[in-house]
Amino acid sequence: MKAQTVEQLLTLLEHPQVDLINEVRAVIKHAEPALVEGVKWNAPSYALDGNDIITFNFRNYGAVALIFHTGPKGKDSRTGQRLFEDASGLVEWVADKRFVLKVADGRFLHDHATEITNLVQTWVAFGRRSFDYAAATA
Repeated sequence: MKAQTVEQLLTLLEHPQVDLINEVRAVIKHAEPALVEGVKWNAPSYALDGNDIITFNFRNYGAVALIFHTGPKGKDSRTGQRLFEDASGLVEWVADKRFVLKVADGRFLHDHATEITNLVQTWVAFGRRSFDYAAATA
């Protein structure tokens, strides 16, 4: 059975960190109410105007990870020119317009809720401008 909602997905996955996942979901929803939550790539994902731009990744990171990306049709570049400089120090840039945020546990989430909120809001602001580099300097 394919999950139609995030709640169904989390029940089917029986993920050991479901409480942390739900806490992260709450931070994202609070940070940017314009994001629409859904299931994409077998994970909770958040879309802006129909384009998924933040997606959970439950594999390969040893933590609950969020991938901030430009969407399924977005193009990564590796020019060394990141979309913005992350003052929080919490992210790992994997391309110029894509980064990973790893949330190890509830304490990390609580201690960094403000920074995570700012990252979500910054990413959405760039999403509203099609992740354009010129928007970074405007």
